Amino acid sequence: MKGGGAVGARFGGWLRRLFCLALALLLGAALAFFAGAPQRAARREPPGLRAAFAEAAFRAEYDEPSRDTLRRWAARIRLFAQGAYTPQDLLTLETFVGELNAKVKGLPEVSLARSAEEANVLLSFAPLSDLPALLSGYVAGNWGFFMFWTDARQEMTRARVLIASDVTSQQERSHLLLEELTGLLGLPNDLEGHPDSIIHQRWTTTQALSELDWQLLNLVYDARLRPGMGWQEAQQALGWD
Repeated sequence: MKGGGAVGARFGGWLRRLFCLALALLLGAALAFFAGAPQRAARREPPGLRAAFAEAAFRAEYDEPSRDTLRRWAARIRLFAQGAYTPQDLLTLETFVGELNAKVKGLPEVSLARSAEEANVLLSFAPLSDLPALLSGYVAGNWGFFMFWTDARQEMTRARVLIASDVTSQQERSHLLLEELTGLLGLPNDLEGHPDSIIHQRWTTTQALSELDWQLLNLVYDARLRPGMGWQEAQQALGWD
């Protein structure tokens, strides 16, 4: 009986320790979940995302104020660079193409065309004084400029990018290349706030898109939206109303 009692006591102690360990693990998991929930929510929608989306995607810097519809690409995007570009310009372009294909869900495939005739986005690098002759509608003085065309459904069909090659440093050209391409993908208006954004309104030489920029591009190509939607309609489709 004495021996049996000792075995029972050891067994009971083992069960209590197992129960305490399981309870501690459950409490730790619960605390981690509730502590992490606000962070996960913040990553899903950072402060200012909705206002930035309305500002960047539903306006255009040089467009008429009443043009407040979403415009985006539906067909494959084929880029071609011509003119006085540098090897670094081309490397920046190639790297950005890879990032776009990997990071923006819903964006049609982006690739480099073999000729200007095959491209629907033509990038021209030329001296600043030559830019007005390359594109009707170019706003004089801009070191970087883009213009796109849409069909009746507000789907983008082709675009042009101009970058001044003589008054810009390599860092400035790399920034302009990213800025203009980001704009013609569906974020045509600059952002007044968010100084780390590639489409910040004031002059910067930012060399990469911010986390907000990538989130905005993913919103442009969100499957719940379609070209031609107004801001109010887009909010309803996204469940923001």
